[in-house]
Amino acid sequence: MTETADSLSTEINPEISSRTRKALAEARERGVKLGTAGAANIRATVEKRKSAADAFARQHEALFAELLQKGLTHRAMAAELNARGIAAAKGGEWTHGQVQRILNRYADWKSAGSAGE
Repeated sequence: MTETADSLSTEINPEISSRTRKALAEARERGVKLGTAGAANIRATVEKRKSAADAFARQHEALFAELLQKGLTHRAMAAELNARGIAAAKGGEWTHGQVQRILNRYADWKSAGSAGE
């Protein structure tokens, strides 16, 4: 960094600092809980991602049953999915790790279903 950039990064703008303190004080007065960290803070995001992953897995359940019936390895399944032009969850190519995670999801569903019987 240059000398000018260093001096700018350490300067505190009193106007911005004052507005920030005021906004935080107003938020506290409204009952906003500030500084929340941990699992509770990200629960909604985790649940949303899990729901999307479950939906994607359900969509491909029959396909993976077919690949398992063929006795393919995880790497061979990934290669087969890529050869068929089937995109992975985020639109890219499949890897053996992604295949393993989706198969683990199916196994978890199966064990959760049999645990309640």
